[in-house]
Amino acid sequence: MDWQNVNDVVAHHQLLIEPTLEIPAARATSPGNAREPSLLWMHTGAARVQTATEQHRLTAGQGIWMPAGVPYEVDVEAGSLAVPIFPAAGSRSTVIDRPLRVDFPGSWSDWLIHQFARSLGYLRGAADDSGLLDLVANAHPADPAHDDRGPLPVPPLPTSPEALTVARTLLQDPSHGAGIGELAQSAGISVRTLQQQFRNETGLPFARWRTAARVAAAASYLNLGHDIGWAGRQVGFSTPAGFTKAFHAHAGVTPSEYKGQHRDGPTGTFPSPLEAQIDAHTHRAADGEAIAKPPPIPASRTWNRINDFHVLVWACRGTAQLVVGGRKHRLRRGDAAWLPAGVPNSITLPRGALLLPLGSRPGSSAALPADFLIQSLPPQAEARLLHTVVANYSFIRPEGHDPNDITRRFLELFSAPRLLTAVGGSGVSAVSRIIEEIRREPASRRTLVQWGAELGVDARTLGHDFSDATGQTYVQWRAQLRMTLARQYLEERMTVSQAARKLGYTDASALTRVFTRAHGMSPREYQRNGWQHTDEELILR
Repeated sequence: MDWQNVNDVVAHHQLLIEPTLEIPAARATSPGNAREPSLLWMHTGAARVQTATEQHRLTAGQGIWMPAGVPYEVDVEAGSLAVPIFPAAGSRSTVIDRPLRVDFPGSWSDWLIHQFARSLGYLRGAADDSGLLDLVANAHPADPAHDDRGPLPVPPLPTSPEALTVARTLLQDPSHGAGIGELAQSAGISVRTLQQQFRNETGLPFARWRTAARVAAAASYLNLGHDIGWAGRQVGFSTPAGFTKAFHAHAGVTPSEYKGQHRDGPTGTFPSPLEAQIDAHTHRAADGEAIAKPPPIPASRTWNRINDFHVLVWACRGTAQLVVGGRKHRLRRGDAAWLPAGVPNSITLPRGALLLPLGSRPGSSAALPADFLIQSLPPQAEARLLHTVVANYSFIRPEGHDPNDITRRFLELFSAPRLLTAVGGSGVSAVSRIIEEIRREPASRRTLVQWGAELGVDARTLGHDFSDATGQTYVQWRAQLRMTLARQYLEERMTVSQAARKLGYTDASALTRVFTRAHGMSPREYQRNGWQHTDEELILR
């Protein structure tokens, strides 16, 4: 089969999501972790975490490790994004028995999003969270009385010589007026290369990195006793409103609040805390000293599956290769694609790629559309889209949140509400009936001829209709559905014998043979190493 490129499919340019709308405040009341420890990481903005005895304020780049059994509340400020992560801590002994703050370099952002994705359970295999657990284990306990007293850190430095030269220039003169084109030219590289170096090596887009550097410089001036207006102008902000908005986004507090939390020092020309950080960062990079880096995001895949719900997926980083109803498609970064219920699908991700579910809708009938539906989403909507993912798949969500909003909007873009039902055809109602019945009774041994006789449809016509709707023959589809359900039963801790009986196999050994041939591992091996997700109530699956 040939790969189908997104340029060959239906494309619409209306906005699926409005990127300029502010992310609303969110909260989760007393989620607790009954059995597993968790990490709450601030992607953007600020949040308050309250336990029975402690209160912690987190800002962008900070996280807090919550041991199992500790109830807590989370209040996330407007314009902020808090991401709950349940690491695969069961494979290692974790002796941290109290909430512990961890500061993450900006370069860890994508890897932490990948860990949240693993918590949802749709990727193959168990994850290696050793890098995250090492960071947590080596962190110093947070002191609530001094949580927000230190200077704001400068953003991580790139390692490529060209990007590092640009970074040093901007750190030494935060108000530098050159645009990215002039800076790239001065470094002898293209704008695209400079952007890629900053994103790949610091975890931040160039514009966000530059703003973070300006905010850190402004905070340094505020620490020295300068007034807010002067500090904003000194680092290149043209308006007080723009300075306040950027400062709050990166520091989690307004300049006034930050200044109130820090003792005013004397003004002068001696080195500021920011300059000391710049000097330390610069010498580490120049001398080749290792800067903490996350493990690489590994290549990954989903298992071949048949869902009883529609799913809207989004290529957040890199590319993705999809097989839907036997058709192959490539997604580029920023593409959102519709995976219809009842239709076999699988996803393959290369190293460094991230694909996240934006939302889902119930639906049991197969509906394989004539055109694979893809919508390219603008980069500036990324924060809003990440918020949608977290709100739809965890209980950290705004009051009155509608989890179906984004899937409804997607279908409206294509005028495709028909995708919530089966496609047209003389035997469609019969196909839908078969699918629903097999889902209820996966052990059924009825053939397509028997189904045709029962439903009053010619078996050959029914076979064509079934293939048109699902991309597979009836026998292939039933076999794949049974494997999808087998994984579900094993994840629910059924024994192999129990799963075999529910699926219509004669005994456990018969299921083991079929399962091993389909998955490359036995059912018991799958229960140990074939999957990872959390069963904690904070995460929705």
